[in-house]
Amino acid sequence: MALDVPTLKLSLAVVGGLLLLSMVRIVFLLRTNARLRDSASKMEQQVLNQHQALLSVRSDSNAWRGELQRMFDSFRAEFSKRLDESEQRYKEVQHRCETAVKPAEVFAPPPPPAVLAKIAAQEERAVLPVPALNIS
Repeated sequence: MALDVPTLKLSLAVVGGLLLLSMVRIVFLLRTNARLRDSASKMEQQVLNQHQALLSVRSDSNAWRGELQRMFDSFRAEFSKRLDESEQRYKEVQHRCETAVKPAEVFAPPPPPAVLAKIAAQEERAVLPVPALNIS
């Protein structure tokens, strides 16, 4: 290849044009990079906000669950107390009923001798055999 002036000017123009194109490309890439950094920082902020909201919802949920557990424990204790009181009242009523019935049995007059003889006669009566069935 000949190193004359027009060839050198042409190669200088081509190299200069490529250099100019690469500079323009670098400027566009720098602008895109700046926009991407801004959007990345916005995304990080959005992630932090969502994380804070999630933690807030979780703490509210835990507080609500704790409140429900406390209410359930309170109701269970109250109804357990009522059940114990009810069982105690039942036992007292049953005891009063038993003590009220026993003296009546003690003071009841004995049955007349005729009734006793009739009861004894029924117990002594022999049991008749059941006739066999004739199957022919």
